[in-house]
Amino acid sequence: MNSLKTLQELKIYANLIRFRLSAAVALSAVTGFFIFAGQVNMSLFFVISGVFLLASGASALNQFDERDQDLIMGRTRNRPLPLGTMKPPQALLLSLVLLLAGTLLLMKLGTLTACLGLLNVLLYNLVYTRLKRITPLAILPGAAVGAVPPLIGYFGAGGTSFQTEILLYSAFMFLWQLPHFWLILVKYRDEYQKAGFKTFSYQITETHIRHLIFGWVLASTALLLAFCISGLVFKPFINALLIPVNGVFILFFYRLLFQQSGNRSIRIAYIMVNAFGLLIMALFAINALL
Repeated sequence: MNSLKTLQELKIYANLIRFRLSAAVALSAVTGFFIFAGQVNMSLFFVISGVFLLASGASALNQFDERDQDLIMGRTRNRPLPLGTMKPPQALLLSLVLLLAGTLLLMKLGTLTACLGLLNVLLYNLVYTRLKRITPLAILPGAAVGAVPPLIGYFGAGGTSFQTEILLYSAFMFLWQLPHFWLILVKYRDEYQKAGFKTFSYQITETHIRHLIFGWVLASTALLLAFCISGLVFKPFINALLIPVNGVFILFFYRLLFQQSGNRSIRIAYIMVNAFGLLIMALFAINALL
């Protein structure tokens, strides 16, 4: 009985910090770390743990701040605060503890690294979260949140100036957040509107949104292909893998957006976007370690 209760409590905390999302953020920082260091050392521990704790704290703070909106939307009403499995003061206290712990860990790697971590928290919880209720353009600072963790890892590894690799990877992470947001918007636009979040989904049709998503994805993958062709970033082995993978992804993504309809195709497209982003993350890391 006690074990079952413990597992249930752990599940509540995992939902509050959005464990998988926070882990993905930490992995993107690890990629930035490898881009500079090219090896594993003790600083990697501080990057992983510090970024994970900051991402977890930011997620908990976001859920505290948007608990009323989360209760309205079917997508989020099963989170701990709307369900009542955790009280708001508990969530706020936990978020502050996680943010403090993450900041202290990143301080071990230098002031710049810790400042980048705190900057990302402010960008997510203060700028993006507030702007979501004011303008559809909130997705831009929201996308910028995805570009900062690789820089945290890069400078945490000892980087002092920008290399082409880290600039490309951070740019890709920024670009890749937007189709992620837009696919959620296509599926849940009525819920977002009802909760008071500003979207452009009622100014343009769903077909136009699908074209926008595909065009953006095409431009993002074209950026990667341009660097593959230039030979400036990726080693031959990575180039040989990335070029056909890009082509296959674009083909299947196009079919999902324009030859199928309904929420199932959007869900699969959403999974594909996230999976492809993780694959690119892995290829950047492997390229750095080879």
